[in-house]
Amino acid sequence: MLELINLCVSYGRVKALRGVSLKIANGCIFVVLGANGAGKSTLLRAILGLSKATGVIRFDGSDITGLATFERVRRGIALVPEGRRLFPDFTVEENLKIGALNRRDHAAIEDDLEEIYVSFPRLKERLRQRAQTLSGGEGQMLAIARALISRPKLLLLDEPSVGLMPIAVSDIFAGISKISIRKGLTVLLVEQNAKKALDIAKEAAVLELGSLVIEADAEALKSDARVQEAYLGGH
Repeated sequence: MLELINLCVSYGRVKALRGVSLKIANGCIFVVLGANGAGKSTLLRAILGLSKATGVIRFDGSDITGLATFERVRRGIALVPEGRRLFPDFTVEENLKIGALNRRDHAAIEDDLEEIYVSFPRLKERLRQRAQTLSGGEGQMLAIARALISRPKLLLLDEPSVGLMPIAVSDIFAGISKISIRKGLTVLLVEQNAKKALDIAKEAAVLELGSLVIEADAEALKSDARVQEAYLGGH
């Protein structure tokens, strides 16, 4: 589904990504762990073309390295950025409709919405509420749902657990897992909450100072001493 080959990003003299190479299989949830400043957000921005990168990006069988961001979006890549960036004065329903603006299959949109409500039932309960009145967890659900309604092949998630209560984090990650399984959706998740992320992921990697230092099966990574010490509280 997605292959990165020697991906590099620099901001002036600062090297944010240093030769990152990885493969993500179709339908897989792949998590990239790392501390603040490791380059996780830059990795997602580079994949979507928001950060200028060298190297090669292959998506769904094609080289998309030279494509503009809007062309990558048209091919089926969606990003849920850190901070959600909802339209605060619009209702939940209006925010969702914005995510479907480029679609013309109206009957299928309704079907997709019902699928989303199964994974995030609280959104259906709050359709008429303005986005600014939602809790942090509900706002994150809406941001993810708005991306999903565009029917992406690859969903990029940037730190979806930031600032959320533990119960909200559990709901968000459970919803992501359900949707990926039911829809066969490929998900690239960058996170600091290693325990929750590894629980739903199939494959995982660790990014440090712009370089991938570990890549393994998610279950195997849970027992890696380095990961336990740095991200799982030593146990």
